[in-house]
Amino acid sequence: MALGAKKRNSSRAVLGIHAACTLVAFLIVASLAFVLNRSVTEADRFGLTAERKLVESEMQHQVDAVVQYQAELSYWDKSFAQLADRTFTDTFVKQELTDWLWRDFGFSWMIFADASDRTLLAVENGRKVDNEMGGRTLKWVEDLIEKANDRYEAALVAKGGGWALQSIQSDKDALVAPLPNIHAADLRMIEGKMSIVVVQAVVPKTMGIPAGRRKPVFMITIKPFSERMIRDMEDRLGISNLGFSPLRQVPKGSIHVAVSDCSQPACMVAAWTPRAPGSFVRSETLPSVIVIAMLAALIMAFIAARFGAVFSALQNSEAENRHLAKHDRLTGLLNRSGFDDVLHASLAKVKDRPFSLLCLDLDKFKAVNDTYGHPAGDAVLKALAVRFADRVADRGVVARLGGDEFTIIVNHTVSRADVMTLANALIIDAQVPVPFEGRLLRVGSSIGVAFAPEHGKIAREIVPLADQALYLAKNRGRNRVQTADDLIHPERSAQTEQAA
Repeated sequence: MALGAKKRNSSRAVLGIHAACTLVAFLIVASLAFVLNRSVTEADRFGLTAERKLVESEMQHQVDAVVQYQAELSYWDKSFAQLADRTFTDTFVKQELTDWLWRDFGFSWMIFADASDRTLLAVENGRKVDNEMGGRTLKWVEDLIEKANDRYEAALVAKGGGWALQSIQSDKDALVAPLPNIHAADLRMIEGKMSIVVVQAVVPKTMGIPAGRRKPVFMITIKPFSERMIRDMEDRLGISNLGFSPLRQVPKGSIHVAVSDCSQPACMVAAWTPRAPGSFVRSETLPSVIVIAMLAALIMAFIAARFGAVFSALQNSEAENRHLAKHDRLTGLLNRSGFDDVLHASLAKVKDRPFSLLCLDLDKFKAVNDTYGHPAGDAVLKALAVRFADRVADRGVVARLGGDEFTIIVNHTVSRADVMTLANALIIDAQVPVPFEGRLLRVGSSIGVAFAPEHGKIAREIVPLADQALYLAKNRGRNRVQTADDLIHPERSAQTEQAA
């Protein structure tokens, strides 16, 4: 029978090992598939993030370039002097605006206006036009004129009866000369083309403003993105299909970045087709991942099997140790530690669930040990442990504290009268002879009973009373039951004895 049980346990262990191997292999493959998929996703995400930053940086670079181009004229003594009476000579317009800025930099509009948006001069595609036409264009950039004016005013400080612009500290590592931060720039859709708009007050290089010229004249330049500019940007950034459109019209499969203030009704974005590096990562790494997954699964399956066997052995050992820590090795009943746990748990609920405590000691057990030896005594203890446990059944718990001492906790469902009946039945169980090697071994028992919470609400109150009641039973002739009431009211106990 034992061999069959071992075989069954071994078969279950083998099945468990195989299941563990299969599960580990599946988890490894699933994990690698997850990692690969996550790597592809992260590669795409990183690629898209990098592309967005590149496009944003390129757009800012284009804006900065236009700012620098415009500064050639707006941040110049000759321009400032030209605007002394807020008029322009034909020579200045031709040489500086049409023959230079328009020819070299391709500004579609160059407009000079004051802070109230009054146009002083308008040049469209290298040709001077009516100021009213320039005024209509200014309606697209009124906010930038206001921002540039605010920055101009913030930069002004009183100096020597006039004004001066706060200078910017030069940076020896910068590739361009420092300019005062008095401009405003943005990307706007103007006349159907995405354009770079720069607005800056015209100031002298000395940054000194006479008292009579505190109110600035602003130069507004508009540089549209040409097809060549867009293709050059695609080549530099390594992207394709770059274009500008409203956010709601971005082509499917494209990514985009905002190129203007998206709080405006017409939010324009730069959109392009992403390179999606994740597909390249998948095609290059998938074969290697499959091979690694197979090898790792086999190795982990072997390790899991070995550790499973060790863990199972340790688990069984730990469970056995936990059981032995609370149970008597000889009889299988609770030991003192296990009994203390049950007693304290019962006392914690004694207010709602009163219980009874029985202390039981075998009579003439020492004579059995002395006459027939300890194996005989062990046989008696094991046999009576079974009888006591069967007698109490689900009405309580039985513990062996050591030697021939037993304790029983009877739960709240058993009345006092039934507890006394149970105690007397236990005495009879102890008196039934125990067969051992052709002999009948005879012992008896004495029992002391205490009731909780009547005789105590804590262990150091109720246990001594039950123990004293046990010794009273021994002193009164053994093979009998005495309660803690017999200790508290001895005269009643004596009258009961005389009546019996």
